[in-house]
Amino acid sequence: MRRGAIIAAAWAAFMGSAAPVHAETFTSAQFLEWPQESQRFYFRAAIGMAGVIVRQNDISQADCIDTWYFADEAAAEMHVRSIMKTYPSYHPLGILVAVLEKRCGVLRYAER
Repeated sequence: MRRGAIIAAAWAAFMGSAAPVHAETFTSAQFLEWPQESQRFYFRAAIGMAGVIVRQNDISQADCIDTWYFADEAAAEMHVRSIMKTYPSYHPLGILVAVLEKRCGVLRYAER
């Protein structure tokens, strides 16, 4: 149980609180200027961390995330990039979490 609490705390620190996703410092527009390989590393790190935390709370939801992203990383990343282009002033993690929640359900376990 302690490990789950530590992971949840890390996720909270990583994601911040329920703050707006409009970025004042790092934006999706800036993210989209990165080289594609750097973007891929960011996606893998963020989605990998989300998967670890989600798996501690809801195995079927973690399987959903893994299936969506790792079955076709290029298509998943292209989908997220297209949303980032629509919302360039939003933080990339805010968009990524919104996509994950739309596909696999809400990620706020303290509220369940």
